[in-house]
Amino acid sequence: MTVPTGIPLQDGVYFEAFLPLGWTPVSFPIPSFTLEEWMQTNVTLLRALATMEALPIDKENEPGSSSAKAIDRLEAKVDLSLALLAKLLARDTHFPQRAPARLFANKMEWISQEGPEQGARVALTLFLSHKIPQALVLPANVTKSEKQPDGLHICATFAQLSEEMQDWLERTVFRYHRRSIQLSHAGKQS
Repeated sequence: MTVPTGIPLQDGVYFEAFLPLGWTPVSFPIPSFTLEEWMQTNVTLLRALATMEALPIDKENEPGSSSAKAIDRLEAKVDLSLALLAKLLARDTHFPQRAPARLFANKMEWISQEGPEQGARVALTLFLSHKIPQALVLPANVTKSEKQPDGLHICATFAQLSEEMQDWLERTVFRYHRRSIQLSHAGKQS
């Protein structure tokens, strides 16, 4: 995957893409019942995404066995059902505009034509995959909001994430980072 335009390269583990993302101003501290709901929903979403994107399991049986073929057919039916359900749900979902973005386990950077000011406290809504048309909601402090020729460069550090959410976000970013490296190596070999 190529680096989103205008975001300087950095070291570390991150995932970059053109992602649908939005933001709304919030007051900190966020009420505990709201925060707990966001974190539980986020963890559920990241777990589901990890499961859906997992590589197929190795079958213990011989590749030609009827049991392995039955499992393959069942997986294909489940995949089709999930794809159709996601498409149906996406029709009723309002996706924010896509922006070049870089997601770390503790912060997010992106470029847009408009955005929050430095020092603002926001709830970021981020859609990681078209497979699940539901947004992560991440409370964050805007640490940078700087005009550049290609747009507003924004950096926001996540705040008030639960320990479980932090763990799942780290896993997700690492998985996407690893996948992008594999894809770039595969592209160089072609």
